[in-house]
Amino acid sequence: MIFAARLAHYFYPGYSNNHKAKLLHSTTLFLLVAFIIVFQVFLSSAPSVGLKVLGYSANIPPDQIITLTNKRRTEAGLSPLTYNPALTSAAKAKGDHMLAYDYWAHVASDGTEPWSFFISAGYKYRYAGENLARDFSDPNSAVEAWMASPSHRDNMLSSKYKDIGVAVVEGDLAGVDTTIIVQLFGTQLSDTSTPVPVAQARPEATPSPTLIPSPKITLVPTQTLLPAPIAQTSIIPTPQINELGNLELSQEKASGFQILLSPFDTTRSISLATIILLSIVMIIDAVVIARRKIPRVGGRTFAHLAFLGMILALILIAKAGQIL
Repeated sequence: MIFAARLAHYFYPGYSNNHKAKLLHSTTLFLLVAFIIVFQVFLSSAPSVGLKVLGYSANIPPDQIITLTNKRRTEAGLSPLTYNPALTSAAKAKGDHMLAYDYWAHVASDGTEPWSFFISAGYKYRYAGENLARDFSDPNSAVEAWMASPSHRDNMLSSKYKDIGVAVVEGDLAGVDTTIIVQLFGTQLSDTSTPVPVAQARPEATPSPTLIPSPKITLVPTQTLLPAPIAQTSIIPTPQINELGNLELSQEKASGFQILLSPFDTTRSISLATIILLSIVMIIDAVVIARRKIPRVGGRTFAHLAFLGMILALILIAKAGQIL
């Protein structure tokens, strides 16, 4: 009974709260705002006091990024990309380089271009591309953000690419604990042979016997390059082993005194809960006061609800994550 009366005191207008829910009093609203501010300060200062607030790496397995990318390609009528460990190594090196040199860009401040990581990993490319993302809560949201951007979509749905490599790295970027997704696309030099001259050489060889030695000399090396993609078939099962290993490593890192949460999602959830709670209490308060015909000086319930509705809309529209 006492608990019910206390609950009604905070949520229902009556004699104990001067016919206005305690939750709507200025002091209570001030405490709610102060709590949200303190929570935000806690999230931003936690790393400096030794408390690690993790990003989203545990929720973003690289193999899911690859699966979702190939799904979009299949829907567009394109062939799926093949996992390439060299590209994954290059993607990991690029992510580590961004954290080490504290930059969020395709080209580093020292002039290092993304293509240098392809070469360092031993991937000799004819075509190459890069997509970057940070601070997304799940793989699907990152892929959807890329698909919504014309330039990133072109990379994902390009028919020029045959291979893919993805790495998810986390660390401090510009003073903020960040999770970076590096997605690399490529086609090796050995995969870009042109068999068209072979078909042209055959009809030319029949009318002019003197031309037979010339096309054979120039076209034999081209034919030897055609079986090159066969070597990649042995790479297909590799991602499960490598990526599971990466995930196990991430879980080992998270086994210490760390909190696994999304700062954006947590703040968004608390803000949504607060706004919805205040709106419900305001509606109850307005209905009760109207039925009891209690005069109230300075009551602006409709204006307050409209203001809260605007804030609620902004919170719902807001999305975490950036792409580059």
